[in-house]
Amino acid sequence: MKNILIVEDEIELAQNIQDLLEHLGFRVIGIFDNAKEVLGYLKTQKPDLILMDIQIKGDMDGIELCQQVKLKYDVPVVYLTAFSDISYLDRIAANKYEGYLLKPFTVDELRSAVHLALSGKSKLKSKSEKSIISIKDKGFTVPLSINDILFFQADGLYTKIQTKTKSYVVRDILKDLIEPLPAAKFVRVHKSYVVNYSEIGSFNSKELHIQDYVIPIRRGMYKDIKKLLGG
Repeated sequence: MKNILIVEDEIELAQNIQDLLEHLGFRVIGIFDNAKEVLGYLKTQKPDLILMDIQIKGDMDGIELCQQVKLKYDVPVVYLTAFSDISYLDRIAANKYEGYLLKPFTVDELRSAVHLALSGKSKLKSKSEKSIISIKDKGFTVPLSINDILFFQADGLYTKIQTKTKSYVVRDILKDLIEPLPAAKFVRVHKSYVVNYSEIGSFNSKELHIQDYVIPIRRGMYKDIKKLLGG
């Protein structure tokens, strides 16, 4: 029996979801409404899946909490939210997750989302362990170590890849290039930039510095970067 953790600030809704999950044959091992308790719980317990509401109590929302979970623990996350506006979707899409359910949802939708997230875990894990990506440069295939990549910059149908020693421009959109990359190493800080956050030298509310490169960050990203770097 798979163990599921629910992160939801509406207790009655959380209990209803618990009833549905137990009816479907899953075990709910906890219900929390804030990030601090979730992170404390995960230090000693490991659920098979987290159902994550976006609007939760405390300073950290569900998207920020998901980032922390992906950095520290190998646990699939399915978002639960009543919000479908583009600002939330952009933030969700910038990071790894295993599913998304828009409230209100049906039992069948819940069953499908949970099943796909659990069955896809091994595949996502193998992707997260990928250490080399291959690109085409002037007719040649070039293997790049992800540890050598500083950042990606989108430019329409093309993407610039800046490594520690050289720049490459490839005819691939940013979304496709970053899809196999480990969430524990790369973060989307702007609609046009994904950075290797271990290479960030300094940052403020408007930009960050990686070596001699100045990269803009989107509004509200300062707090996320600070948390990612342990600030």
